[in-house]
Amino acid sequence: MPAVLEREASKLFSTAVFREVATGKSTQRADAAASRLRGGLGLGRDVTNHEVVEVAYDLMRRGYRSEYFYRNLLTSKVFVGRHRAARSVLLNEFRIGDSIADCVLVNGRGAVYEIKTEFDSPEKLRSQLTSYYRAFPYATVVAHTDDADRYLRLLEDGPVGLTTVGPRDRLSAVKDADAKTDAFDIRTMFNALRLSEVTGILRAEFGALPAVPNGVRYAAYLELADQMSPIAFQARMQAALKTRELRSSRQLMLTSSLAPLRAVVAQLDPDEQQQDRLLSWLSARGA
Repeated sequence: MPAVLEREASKLFSTAVFREVATGKSTQRADAAASRLRGGLGLGRDVTNHEVVEVAYDLMRRGYRSEYFYRNLLTSKVFVGRHRAARSVLLNEFRIGDSIADCVLVNGRGAVYEIKTEFDSPEKLRSQLTSYYRAFPYATVVAHTDDADRYLRLLEDGPVGLTTVGPRDRLSAVKDADAKTDAFDIRTMFNALRLSEVTGILRAEFGALPAVPNGVRYAAYLELADQMSPIAFQARMQAALKTRELRSSRQLMLTSSLAPLRAVVAQLDPDEQQQDRLLSWLSARGA
């Protein structure tokens, strides 16, 4: 299978593309990607977009295992498989300091998953992990089983865990993650949260908040947050993040036929109307 077609398949699995479909903004990019794949894969126009998605995902599985493939695998195996998408939150592409965590699972503990595909290098790994430990106690690198030795050599003396993806998409724990709580940084955690989450934390800790102009609100709230211990702020941060549980799309997430799109659904959490738009697009056939 041509490598260009494998890369084309990976482009279809974009949160931005499916957000446009779900919100009703446009199906143009999704239609164009599906059309190119129909032609490249020799699929007829009567094939639905859902079938194109399934074939494209299988193409990634067998060849071009992109970052999305790994994120979707974690969503299916960990978030859905272990937790049934309930009483836990999976955050995809979550900014922490100067880095963006591929996945963060918040349940009884906060765990960051940093994906390193066969196409990645470990060059930025140290700085990424430094950022993650400023906000969360656990971090695990997820890599292909062929790269296990390379990453194990880098991680063997520290708290970072290592999970590998092997045959039949099996996740195997090569090294368990240990907790690291001495690097929490209030500014990093503060900046990772939404304003409503920050104000909720500060009200729970201090009561009424000072009435300040919008222009100085950030500095005033951060000054308050700095009065808390990093451990206490981190605990409240995780509790605040837990409120981001799926509100509308848990059943969609559990639908086995939509397994290739679970990472997209986790990130979008589409409401009923948005789900209808997604399902309508998936059922449509080529023009």
